Amino acid sequence: MTRQKGIDAALAQFDHHMIEATGYTHHEYAYIRAAGPTSLEHVMLYGSLIDESGAVEFLERCQNEDRKSAAGRKPQLSFRAMLILFLMHIDNGDARYGTIAKTLFARTTPATRDYLEMSQFLSSERQWYLRVHRSMNRILDLLEPWDVSKKHHVTAVEFIAAKATYSQEKRDRAEDLVNMLLHASIKRLPADIRARYKGNVAIDATPIFLVGEPNYKWDREDNDRLNLNAMSTRYTRAGNHEGKGHEDDEAAWEMETVVTVANTPHDKLSFPVLMSGASFQHPGRNKYGPLRAMKQHCKLFDRDERHRLMADQEYNGFKPHRFQAEIRKLGFRGVFNHSGKRKPGKDATIGDAVLVDGFLFVKWMPRHLMNSTGDFASGRISKEVHIAHIEARKQYALTPHGRPDEDGYQRFTYPKLTGLMLFDPVTGARLKRTPTLAQQSLTVGPDSPEAMRVIKNLSAVQYYTEEWHAWFGLRNRAEENNLWFKSDVATDIGNPEKRRARGYAYHFLTAGMAAAVSNIRRIVSHLEAEASVVVDRPTLRARRRVDIDGNPLPPAIAA
Repeated sequence: MTRQKGIDAALAQFDHHMIEATGYTHHEYAYIRAAGPTSLEHVMLYGSLIDESGAVEFLERCQNEDRKSAAGRKPQLSFRAMLILFLMHIDNGDARYGTIAKTLFARTTPATRDYLEMSQFLSSERQWYLRVHRSMNRILDLLEPWDVSKKHHVTAVEFIAAKATYSQEKRDRAEDLVNMLLHASIKRLPADIRARYKGNVAIDATPIFLVGEPNYKWDREDNDRLNLNAMSTRYTRAGNHEGKGHEDDEAAWEMETVVTVANTPHDKLSFPVLMSGASFQHPGRNKYGPLRAMKQHCKLFDRDERHRLMADQEYNGFKPHRFQAEIRKLGFRGVFNHSGKRKPGKDATIGDAVLVDGFLFVKWMPRHLMNSTGDFASGRISKEVHIAHIEARKQYALTPHGRPDEDGYQRFTYPKLTGLMLFDPVTGARLKRTPTLAQQSLTVGPDSPEAMRVIKNLSAVQYYTEEWHAWFGLRNRAEENNLWFKSDVATDIGNPEKRRARGYAYHFLTAGMAAAVSNIRRIVSHLEAEASVVVDRPTLRARRRVDIDGNPLPPAIAA
């Protein structure tokens, strides 16, 4: 009986969570998603997300800012209608203009057309295609950073002229619109699950491939462009991903993605993996994109919801004033990778401390402990010896206190030196007397070149310890997210053939919408996983509302 009560409670909680997240029970949600655009409930499922995001009002403000006069053809498809249609077709795996036109031609009803505030007249599929094309361009024109032709291969002269038309304002608009959709999807989290979040994120970049030959590098202005996406560049899987001209390079943009991860490394169910921040850039040209994506994440999560940031070596290789110092001001502490062949010794010195592999130790620590990572990478010591050195470092480590403040300052305290084997940092000779610390604590902030060298690699946990392996492993969630939202059989957004239109704004918006619908699906999957701890999955998937006679109730309409 106790077991059955637990199952009943888990099923009730599952239903409650599903209604919070989607407006429907699980069975109703699955039915409505499969119903297609002839179902009013199906269209409303996506309309509610667009309405909650504020995207329509945002586009209307942008239009008013750009409008020179009230002249021009009145649109036959509103911003709202186009965003809803685009989003639901992306979730269905094909958002090409021709597919949307077929829906409007043959798969809408008077009820769905009324909900989309469309005219009730009928017309040919070709006419609908032209309306979709014009209406989508009304949106993209507000977001496209460069004024450049999308109809022919751009010459070198045209490319140079297009570069001069760059609008940071429009690029900001595209970024804000995409992140509005991401944040609207995350706000669908049930309240009790949202309240659990402790502030851990991972960051990574992923290519958004394009149809056609790759263009030359961004600074190659003497060549005609080879791709109809004239302002795109080339992607390579090696190095910083900026293609240099190899035959394996591919035409692409690059999307910087920030994702929420679990509260602790060993508890995947503590919080779902959701894309919470995004920016769009040329492959390998990511001076500013990572910080912009992090700031978009912070629009949704308060300072007390910012904890650890997991990132690969590329990110602690940035100039610190562009990323590491700024994320610390936001309240994050990095967990970085420090592997690879390294020069022996310390990374930086500050006060009576040295930074070694991203962590602060007293400057009198033995040299073989300082050099251990480089020695291991070069094969001079075994893995077992390296791990022993990592463990021996702990007694020399400074202790961090709290998180960095709004100016990026954080306090550390020195360990007790009594009883430690200490060595002269210059000669390497063992000290006969315990040195005197200049002070018992050390405050590190972005106030000097010396401090910035520390901040460049400063990590929240000591490198290569069991704790570091556990936390750094969460970085894989960003790679998994990028695989999910692009390769998902539902959206298929990773297939460039499904994205035939051109331009920065189009591909960013398409990828962002795919991430938003992927977020919703992952919220549902997370709710299923939580309930499956108590209830077996077949029982969970068969869950539906029934009347007093046990007959299934028809799908409800979400409020």
